[in-house]
Amino acid sequence: MQRVTYTQNELNHYNFLAKYKKQKSVVCRTSSVKRHFETIHKTLLTKSADELKCFISRALSNKDAQSDKLIKFVKKSDNLVSASFDVAKSIAIRGKPFSDGDFIKMSWLDCADNLFQDFDNKDAIIQRIKDLSISRNTIKERILSMNSNIENQLIHDLNQRSFFSICINESTDITSSARLSIISRFCINDEVREELIKLASIPAKTTGENICEVVVNVLEDIGLNLSKIISVTTDGAPCMIGKDRGFVNLFSKKIGHPLIGFHCIIHQEALCAKDGLLQYENILKLVTKIVNFINARALNKRQFSLLLEEVNSIHKGLVMYNNVRWLSRGNLLERFVECLHEIRLFLSGNQKNYTELTDINWLCNLMFFTDFCLHLNELNLKLQGTGKNLEFMFSLIKSFETKLNVFIRDIENHKFKYFQHLNKFLSEIEINETPKLDENIKKILSIIKETIQQFNNRFIDFKKFECNIKFLKCPDTCNFDELDLHYFEWMNIDTFEFELIDLQSCNTWKQKFIDLRQLIEEIEINRLQANAVKNADNEILKVWNSLPNTFNTLKKVARSILSIFLSTYACESLFSIMNLIKTKQRNTLIDETSAACVSLKTTNYTPDIKMLSSKKQQQKSH
Repeated sequence: MQRVTYTQNELNHYNFLAKYKKQKSVVCRTSSVKRHFETIHKTLLTKSADELKCFISRALSNKDAQSDKLIKFVKKSDNLVSASFDVAKSIAIRGKPFSDGDFIKMSWLDCADNLFQDFDNKDAIIQRIKDLSISRNTIKERILSMNSNIENQLIHDLNQRSFFSICINESTDITSSARLSIISRFCINDEVREELIKLASIPAKTTGENICEVVVNVLEDIGLNLSKIISVTTDGAPCMIGKDRGFVNLFSKKIGHPLIGFHCIIHQEALCAKDGLLQYENILKLVTKIVNFINARALNKRQFSLLLEEVNSIHKGLVMYNNVRWLSRGNLLERFVECLHEIRLFLSGNQKNYTELTDINWLCNLMFFTDFCLHLNELNLKLQGTGKNLEFMFSLIKSFETKLNVFIRDIENHKFKYFQHLNKFLSEIEINETPKLDENIKKILSIIKETIQQFNNRFIDFKKFECNIKFLKCPDTCNFDELDLHYFEWMNIDTFEFELIDLQSCNTWKQKFIDLRQLIEEIEINRLQANAVKNADNEILKVWNSLPNTFNTLKKVARSILSIFLSTYACESLFSIMNLIKTKQRNTLIDETSAACVSLKTTNYTPDIKMLSSKKQQQKSH
């Protein structure tokens, strides 16, 4: 065979072919390329120069086609990545398993053929769904990325603020790991926000020192200035408010200025209810024992449900009691009293004899106990919820204290107007059947008075702060000497008194707060009517922001008071969400990932999915 002589141009083409066909490295020397071509591409040796040019042209065309395909995929990759972020966000907000991403994709593909049957680009749509990568690991990575983005937004906003408050509480998850929620409250523009800073893990003990160390490390690690914290609200546990080694005391020393420390107003109300009714513990124990006998055994529970159905009762069964649930005591007693006749019948049929259920005096105390617990439950429910106005919450406490005095007068006059179950019970029995009624009334009065004393003792901190709370919407009428400003002295408020005088001397500024009080009145009326309402704190903040800069010190104090938590309700509701996400079936979910899911579910921030998508390279799903 005649040896072919190659020009340099042909050798360059052959070099490209070698790389394209076999993807092998060839040293760019004429002899090396020639030897490679003669050994690897023998079939091309017999082709003429025109045939070789045609072959090279087709190879280049195929290369360009592959490049175009890749470019098209890269162009649409941002859309695919954004879509995967949207799916991950939806899964996190709803507390679903990460593996549901694959389920969602399969569901889309199953219905796509029929759903897009009349679309000209149906195949392109289905292919786009197939290309979408939403595997378990992808969903997890997307959730962590979004949580990091939200955290960065929050840190930026907190660092821009002059001060903010925190609310902390400790609980355990399904794996008995100690978790500490740290929630911030701050003013931004015309809005008062509550945002989760961190759902942290406590590695060992939950003493005041341990909790303080965790909080300080968390806040410093994310770059927050501790000296900007003006208030801390806790659940009032000894490790939180201990005089020497409690978290609040230790944390106050760490940040270098006095802290406004509050014991959660809802916890304090629950403690007043518990301590004020200690004399009725025996009644609660017996009621719980009877309810457990009926509910704890499957056969008894079914038989009792059938009995309720036979007598056309509106109830299907009894309510269990849980000591850590604030409302369960009142709910338990109310259901027990309303099903009392059926309970007697059932116990009689099961040879269970409880003489207390027929004792007039015991039943009299039971009825009062039930009614009083329901009044306390009503107060507790009103206090619950996030974003509650400070003055509104404290007014509920003062209002209930006044009602307690009304209860005393009502009992002394034997009217029992505010105790429906007791009133009904007394109206159904004969007078001669209540020989100890006066003794029972004395006991009832002593319990109400003890509850009043509990409220006076436990809410003393709030009462000291009452004038400061009033200042928020009534600066035009408040007295400077009545304000307690020592907690704010570190904020440089030397001009406070003069600015207050200037504000109270100008009808223009006074009128703003007169209008504000009227607006808040409308908000509370709508709240009572269960209508959609505005946030009262936001309206207060708007008015303060509208004042000129000559009142900067007043505005500073007002914003700091608005940032204070009065309850740890935000923490309690957050732990409920945590337990819905980290369940027995998902107990291997690591703390960081579960915390990210909780954060996405509770935040008011929106993750910047467009920015996050631009930083990700989409991997095509197979």
